Amino acid sequence: ENGKTIGALDIQWQFYELALAHLGGIDEETDWLLESWNFTLKALSNKPEALIGGVDWITKKWLLQTFMESEGIGWDHPWLQSLDLEYHNIDPAKGLFFGVNAAKRIGEWNNSVRHPAASFHPPTDTRACGRAQAVAWFQKSDQPYVINWDSIACDNRDFLVMGNPFEVYSEEVAKFLAQPRAARPARSD
Repeated sequence: ENGKTIGALDIQWQFYELALAHLGGIDEETDWLLESWNFTLKALSNKPEALIGGVDWITKKWLLQTFMESEGIGWDHPWLQSLDLEYHNIDPAKGLFFGVNAAKRIGEWNNSVRHPAASFHPPTDTRACGRAQAVAWFQKSDQPYVINWDSIACDNRDFLVMGNPFEVYSEEVAKFLAQPRAARPARSD
């Protein structure tokens, strides 16, 4: 509007100040959230490593850079794609995120909000329920598939878009999975 530019963190600070002015002191939980927001913004500016284990992109970047340094490899190395996938594995025994020792404050927060059952049971009122339905079906089939946050694809030809995160999509997923598809060709090896 005035021709000036402003950085993303500066915008976050403006939002924080407004939230603090209007919501500060309402209740203990809101004050805790505001204080955590303040801590995060300060750390992003001065000491991002304090957010390892709490801010996903900082944690993942740190993990990948640490691995690259120890192995003497660059960003283009194929191992990084494998690490990238394992970082997001939600099984606590396999996911690389779960092996990260978070800073004390971040670790305490992670532990306070983590629901172990969520790794195996999706919420029943979101599209995660539809995704879980598809995962269970595909694990028992021989069909190639890709499941993203907002879509399910089978054999790179059929796909179901699930655009609304607050819709369950159970009926749509059931219809999608019931469609006849050619069997996957047998391997020759």
